[in-house]
Amino acid sequence: MEKVIAIIICFALSMSLTGCEKAPVSESSEPSSSRRVIKWFDCLNGDEMVWDDIREYNIDEFSGVTFRWHGDYLEAVTDEETVTLYTGMPIWSVYFYDLTGDGNPEICSTISFGSGMVDNRIIVYDYVGGASYELSDRCNFDYVLNIQGDSLIVEKRAYMQDEIIESGELVFLDDTIQIKAEG
Repeated sequence: MEKVIAIIICFALSMSLTGCEKAPVSESSEPSSSRRVIKWFDCLNGDEMVWDDIREYNIDEFSGVTFRWHGDYLEAVTDEETVTLYTGMPIWSVYFYDLTGDGNPEICSTISFGSGMVDNRIIVYDYVGGASYELSDRCNFDYVLNIQGDSLIVEKRAYMQDEIIESGELVFLDDTIQIKAEG
């Protein structure tokens, strides 16, 4: 019951920040290009949150893998197995972008985390390397992904506030994900 309440609260808070419009539930493959941002969906920036449905996505760089979103978790499905990659309450967005420079796109998401006190954070999952990275500062700041041109942008806000206090490109430096300082 707590999880349902947390999801409802998180959804209500997010809806107050941005609106969501209708988006398809199942998407098709994009052309191969790991050095550009590929948006699967982003419910904080225009796409509809489809709570009871499942979204699936295939990308050329990961032949034989279907990525499956269930609102509160993302999994990779192959003929051999189904593996949960990460969870959120919910997972608001999924982008593919090669942050590590290995030629394969990482999976980049804005997720909400917590029960009662909920914050937004960024998770990046390196599917090839099997590693995940997180940008978060619980109850101090919220982090949200956005796309601008060919860049994946992080918007940093004071916890539960609307005003953006820092914004910059999402980068991978020193084995961490960071906001690239502008200028």
